[in-house]
Amino acid sequence: MKKQIQHEEVIAAYAQIKNKSEVARALGVDARTVYNHVKRAESEGNAPWLTPAAISPTMNLHKTTVQYNADGDPIQEWRRLIPQASDMEAFVDSLCERVQGKARVKKKKATKTDNESILGEISIYDAHVGMYATKEETNVADSNTKIITERMVATAERLADRFRKPGRMVVTFGGDILHSDNRSNQTEKSGNVLDVDSRYSRVIDSAVAACTSVVEIAATVAKQVDVVIVEGNHDWHSCVWLARVLKAFYAQCPNVNVVMQASDRKHIVHGDNLLVWSHGDGVAANQWQSVIAAEFAPQWGVTKHRHLKMGHVHHKKKNTPTRVITQTANGWEEQRGLLVEYLPALCSTDAWHAEKGYLGSIRAATGYEYHSTKGLVSRFYEHA
Repeated sequence: MKKQIQHEEVIAAYAQIKNKSEVARALGVDARTVYNHVKRAESEGNAPWLTPAAISPTMNLHKTTVQYNADGDPIQEWRRLIPQASDMEAFVDSLCERVQGKARVKKKKATKTDNESILGEISIYDAHVGMYATKEETNVADSNTKIITERMVATAERLADRFRKPGRMVVTFGGDILHSDNRSNQTEKSGNVLDVDSRYSRVIDSAVAACTSVVEIAATVAKQVDVVIVEGNHDWHSCVWLARVLKAFYAQCPNVNVVMQASDRKHIVHGDNLLVWSHGDGVAANQWQSVIAAEFAPQWGVTKHRHLKMGHVHHKKKNTPTRVITQTANGWEEQRGLLVEYLPALCSTDAWHAEKGYLGSIRAATGYEYHSTKGLVSRFYEHA
């Protein structure tokens, strides 16, 4: 017969010992029992070994890592939060029902000068819609929902004017479209409080409107448009439901396809080109070539030109992981089959980044043209 033990007794022991296996031995129960009690206490916010940062009532604590000082006091905590499943599913389902098939995007008429070999891309990374900042506190520029969404649309319009009639377009929203992932206005992993403009619902409406405007701009350039949404560290959950909502919205538009891929890294193949997008956090810089070659082995094997684009660092740079890439007098050179590129952010600097000295990055979005056999043939850099 299994020993019956009170929840409070397990929590008190774990708060003192801080090791599940040792607690199980001390109390004479199996480790799974201790694990379940600890998980329950953390999900209820009744875990004395965690930092006191509050958890949004719409979120559950999935797992946590805590750093302690020599006296056993918590000094830092990394949280992985997940939305309460019932709330999130109901929310996303209601949005999809509201917009199902309502989009009407006029298809561009084909012309004799259309180049079916060319794939164009409008790549908008790190927009951070909803971020709030003032010039007085950052010495850079004001930022709010209206400023950022108008910047997204205006930058996309200027990029669109630079394409040379591609047969196909890709619109990439590359992570951190939203500055905050929920109404608690905190980052998911660290719990950092964010400076957010207006109500969360209004930010969502503005972000969706800006994204659909950018898609419509791309549809004036080419007769077929693919939409790629990459999850970021600020808005992982929001990007997941945004992809579902846009998929429903464009259900009756044969010229618009929202790419639905579960992996954090999204991809498209265009002729001899393998195009991959990721947010840019979570993988060491010198590991990307092996990660992409392994994850997309079939696509890697049938393509000659491979390009990985990321954001997250909020400035444009070339990356040289184990000599994957070098830059020569002639431009970019592939040495091990993968071009790795970090793209500029479209957002302004917020108070936190200004305080830490992360200043001087240029706001911009990027455009590309890929030839089906020749690979990357044009790169457009549009300042915002």
